[in-house]
Formats: sequence, structure tokens, C-alpha cells
Amino acid sequence: MSKGLADQEHLAKNIIEIYRKHGPAWTALRGKFLYEKDWLDKFLALLPKRASILDLGCGAATTLGTYLIAQGHNLTGIDSAECMIEMAQQNFPQHIWLHQDMRSIELHQTFDGILAWDSFFHLTPADQETMFGRFARHAKVGTVLMFTSGTSHGEAIGDMFGDALYHASLAPDEYEGLLNHYGFEVINRVAEDANCAGHTVWLAQRFEIRGEE
Repeated sequence: MSKGLADQEHLAKNIIEIYRKHGPAWTALRGKFLYEKDWLDKFLALLPKRASILDLGCGAATTLGTYLIAQGHNLTGIDSAECMIEMAQQNFPQHIWLHQDMRSIELHQTFDGILAWDSFFHLTPADQETMFGRFARHAKVGTVLMFTSGTSHGEAIGDMFGDALYHASLAPDEYEGLLNHYGFEVINRVAEDANCAGHTVWLAQRFEIRGEE
């Protein structure tokens, strides 16, 4: 393995440790301004009242989680950083918060909505491909899925308080192929949405049960 590939692999594996280290500081810096509101409203418009939502990479639930709960929905939050789950539990003890890695979740239930916002894109391209099977196992006909990604296949390194922060993405046609394989239809997609801090957002809904092993 080349040094560059080894470095990328190390950074990808270090994501959880970075959020364990900087989770509270990042949460405070992030604040409560909800620049994601328009996309959350699109997501919620497709859900029933008092929907069950699986939030993968839920963090402390101070922004997206707070908004979803305020609209009357029931959250199950997953995060691999213990400090994030502890803060979410303190903020909303009536909801379910689980210290787990999204790459290995097996909750043996389905949800009305699945959200992987600013979390899914920290996985390697190979792990992202595998995640679509996990999305499917937690989805039924009608389940709405929303996630953020990059704009093309590749890896990029950001920064969190001086630590290198790994990101990756598949190509748009790869995401579309995986969604289609598992019976999801793209409802909306915007690349680098200027109205959402430059995020590339995918909104899809499952219309057919297929692709599950």
C-alpha cells in the first residue's frame, strides 16, 4: 500500500476518535442556527404524523434532532461518539439514543424516515456502498431517506480544531444505481446547494422492496 493510501485509511479510521475528542466543542461552535430547515421540511412533508425517524450520526441533537422532535416525531439516534449520545440523552431523555457505529447497526425494525446528514460522508467509498443495504433493512415501502454527499467520486480532507477530518463520496450515478437497486427513487437532489451552506443533498423514497439479501 502506498503512503498516500495508508494515510487516507488512517484518517478514515480516526473519524470516531476525532468526534470523541472534539464533540462538545464542535456542538458549541455549530450553534443552533438551522440552515438545513428547507431540506428538513421537504423530508418531513413525505412522512406521516408522529413518524419514526432513524438519525444516523445524530450528534447531540441540538439542531436537526431538536427540530424533528419539535414537529412531533419520534427519534432513534445513532452515534459512534459516546459524548454525543450522552448529550442527546440529556437533551431529550424521552427519545432513544444508541451508542453504535452506523456501519454495523442491526436494529431489526423499520422506520418511516432515515436521516444521515453530515455523517454518512465520513465513511469510505466502500463503506458507503455497504450502507445502502443497511438503509434498506431499516426501510419499508414509503420510507424516506435523506443524506449528504460530495459531488463526485473521491476523498477529501477537512479540518476540525486542527485535526484532519476525512470525507469521501461516490459519484452521482453510483448513488443513483445503489438507490435503484434497493427500490428507492430520487425525489430531489441538489449539488452544492447555495441555500444550505453548499451541501449536496439527496432525498429519496422507497417504493419497492428489492435488493435485500
